[in-house]
Amino acid sequence: MKKYHILLSWLILVFLSVSAEAAVSIQAPDSTSRGPHPVASGEYRFPAAIDADVLPDRPTEIWAKVFWPRDADLNAPLIVMLHGNHSTCGFGTRPRHDNNDEYTDTGKCPEGYVVVPNHEGYNYLAENLASWGYWVVSINTNRGINGAMGTNDDPALIAARGRMVLKHLYLLYQWSNVGGAPESLGLGKQGLVGKIDFTRVGLFGHSRGGQGVRAAYNFYLDQNSSWQQKIPGLRIKGIYEIGATDIPMGDPDTWEKNPVFIDANGTAWNQLLPMCDADVTDAQGRLPFERMLVNHSESSTIPKSLYEVWGANHNFFNTEWQESDMADVCPDRRKIFDPKTYESVQQQTVALASVPAFFRSHLAAQQDGAYKLNFNPLAELPDIVNNTIQVDRDFVPTLEATKSAIVDNFDLETGINSSGNNNLAQNVEIKHRFLDEETPVRASNQRIAAVTWNTAGPGTFFESVWSLPQQGRNVSDYSTLDFRIARVDSKLNVDHWSEFGIALEDATGKLSNIVSIDDYTLVNGPTSYDPNAGNTGEGPEGAYNPVMKTVRIPLGDFRGIDLTRVHGVRFIFNETMSGAIYLANIRFQTNNGLDSAPDTTMRAKKMSLRNQLHEGIARQQVIKPVIVPENMNSIKSIRFASNNARTASLTRPAIPPVIEMRLASQVAFPVTDALPTLNIGKQKFVLSRYSDPAQKEMTFILTEEQYHNLDKSSEISLTNGKVWKFGTLSKWLLKHSLS
Repeated sequence: MKKYHILLSWLILVFLSVSAEAAVSIQAPDSTSRGPHPVASGEYRFPAAIDADVLPDRPTEIWAKVFWPRDADLNAPLIVMLHGNHSTCGFGTRPRHDNNDEYTDTGKCPEGYVVVPNHEGYNYLAENLASWGYWVVSINTNRGINGAMGTNDDPALIAARGRMVLKHLYLLYQWSNVGGAPESLGLGKQGLVGKIDFTRVGLFGHSRGGQGVRAAYNFYLDQNSSWQQKIPGLRIKGIYEIGATDIPMGDPDTWEKNPVFIDANGTAWNQLLPMCDADVTDAQGRLPFERMLVNHSESSTIPKSLYEVWGANHNFFNTEWQESDMADVCPDRRKIFDPKTYESVQQQTVALASVPAFFRSHLAAQQDGAYKLNFNPLAELPDIVNNTIQVDRDFVPTLEATKSAIVDNFDLETGINSSGNNNLAQNVEIKHRFLDEETPVRASNQRIAAVTWNTAGPGTFFESVWSLPQQGRNVSDYSTLDFRIARVDSKLNVDHWSEFGIALEDATGKLSNIVSIDDYTLVNGPTSYDPNAGNTGEGPEGAYNPVMKTVRIPLGDFRGIDLTRVHGVRFIFNETMSGAIYLANIRFQTNNGLDSAPDTTMRAKKMSLRNQLHEGIARQQVIKPVIVPENMNSIKSIRFASNNARTASLTRPAIPPVIEMRLASQVAFPVTDALPTLNIGKQKFVLSRYSDPAQKEMTFILTEEQYHNLDKSSEISLTNGKVWKFGTLSKWLLKHSLS
């Protein structure tokens, strides 16, 4: 009898093991290991000169480091990298303190300083990629661009960065086709001929460099572009960005009424978002995804994604940026960086687990589709990522209109489905709104729904009603139900995560089985409410910019209803007693993004993050900036200046005299990627320059009309990661006269 029980127990364990194995989704492969090719590197650097292709009003440098496989085959793919905005001179080692910009204008650093090799901060990625057979070129933009004053129609020098990328691509094209490679590479003048395949090019950018490579992509595709003649046949097949900016293009005077933004339509694209970013604090790099998601103009299967890394700061993805942008105020209590050290090996590991995976899946001659799984929420992340930190993913396998069926984009009035039907809500409050409703310049028309509840149970639900009463639509040929979600900054989110169910309703009114959100993702995330810290969450709900993530549920997980007559999608708040979430973009997808036929029987692997995360670290709060008080800051001068003090626009060369406002602080204004902004009341000004290389003074430039229209009693502040307070303009005017 005892043997029988042992045998029965063993059979049950085997059955459960086999069933569990059959129920889990596949796991994305790990791309951190080095490849089979030995790696060589070299550098080319030309004397600074004015180059009309890049910036016509100041000297810039053609400077880059190159990595390649020593046994490189002919026609290998190429990846071009571009760093972000950072100081150009620094002193000390590990950490090196980068707090001077003399090199930007003069090409020299002060005594005791060294030139910051900003472009070498991605050597760890470049070496990995070269070992897998890629040519990698990492560009330096120190001279004339980093820390430099912008122009009227390019205040952050994003366009200049894009043109710099294209200039390097043009030179590489020449060297690869007719020869003339720089001797400093050690390959000989003909050493690059035939080595690079310009139909398989990828772009990588960090911070303003991320937006810069996106600009390069768009400039090349512009129908009036001369770059298509200079680099014929160029195909940019993928763009990977880290913590990128999304600053409007063109003249800031036009931003409020007609902002122009750039996206990555027509190519694979991913943005890594550091969720403890104290530089680009509003995570604006997510906004191209939001714009592209509602643009169904693409006609081929090209994925777009966000890769959201908890506990990561902005700077430490670049190993040469050796001072953290985020100190102890980092809201995520489980950081993967130490602000007192000079680097984060963990952040490098996360980058190695995603950057090579992205390019290996889109540029290789025989693309390995498995690496695409790193960005698809249907697949489990590699263990090396899961064991490091929580990473959320926002994802769409294709923007083809024929591949998805929109259930609700929340683009009509509250309570009305995108189909025009009335949605249902019971014991739930819901409000439709724009994603970036609080921002002065709206960067996206993306709509979301804010959903709140105060009681849990089967009668607490929101249903997106897709069809007329007793009618439904056929989704039997679709693969997944996809929707996007984020937590609201609300005192209703008492628990460390939100749990609820999802069901489908068919035309007869029958509900499917209820699947738990907990089987597909962990819904934690930004909230300022912490009962243990005495925080009441008193900030306005939705006051921060929500970072969404995608939930993908295989249709085979919904049973017991007629999938040829689906009437609606119901979110049943039957587990967590109260909560506040954002929902967006409910849709059915035919493409599961797995490079295989739709598999409606695949079951997502139950997330283990909740068990891995201690309750004390499972909550991520809203980032709040450091305030530099008024007594540490001063307005040094406000004066008229001739028109040559304001850099002329390429399209508006005639500029009248301007007003220069010079600000100083005991706390330096560091060179960062977010655009420094002068706030006077509700008005904002972004054209500025550093007034001294030590970064203790900045000058902002206003037109006479803008200055005379100011409310002189308004508070003045400067935002640049931190917030510097300067009091009111009227207080300064009482003591000084405008000279």
